[in-house]
Amino acid sequence: MVSSENGVQENVPYKVGLLIAATGKYIKFIPNLIQSAKKYFLPNQDVTYFLFTDGNLEETDNVVKIYQEKRGWPYDSMMRYEIYYNAKELFKDMDYIFACDADMLFEDYVGDEILGERVGSLHRSFIHKRGTYETRCSSLAYIAPYEGTHYFAGGFVGGTKEAFLKMAKKITENIYKDLEKNIIAVWHDESHLNRYFLDNTPTVILSPSYCFPEKEHWWKWHRRLVALHKPDIHQLRK
Repeated sequence: MVSSENGVQENVPYKVGLLIAATGKYIKFIPNLIQSAKKYFLPNQDVTYFLFTDGNLEETDNVVKIYQEKRGWPYDSMMRYEIYYNAKELFKDMDYIFACDADMLFEDYVGDEILGERVGSLHRSFIHKRGTYETRCSSLAYIAPYEGTHYFAGGFVGGTKEAFLKMAKKITENIYKDLEKNIIAVWHDESHLNRYFLDNTPTVILSPSYCFPEKEHWWKWHRRLVALHKPDIHQLRK
């Protein structure tokens, strides 16, 4: 939404980047993910898909492919915030940035209700209770027993460009500081995300509808973005 010269508000779509890291065998999920996103993800906004991959996928008008080598488990996912932050110049025209796992699928509309400064999705398994936080005080992802109200899923997160990049930078720094001490947080970047959100409360907290396990159904939440079931998860990570 912008103002014209006469002060009248004009409905100009926001520029939104959806970031996806998909190296190795995870590239197989991308065609269906992008197809579903084009139908359901922020249909009133101007969306560009930034795909970080070593796979073969043809670029289209709104799909930007950035080469990313496969680093091996768990670094392919754990270091994705570093990948995103290092590519910040690509996002200079974006108003908002969101990131989702490669192995996901949009099942229904995800609209303007998600637009906010810092956006997190509640984890389906830990509603109204503490999640599986990092419990080692030697890690920068550590959350003390008296801390923590929400547990956020790492599969879908976002916010304004400025807020997202600030978060990506801090999480990357903390992961590297942990690695210098030979520490990998229990749930990798998701553990660091929860520490960051404890210190910087999300301005928009989404229900589990926005990161819901494919094999689960519960009447309370309408599934919008689904985390696909992967029985061959260990083969995918090779």
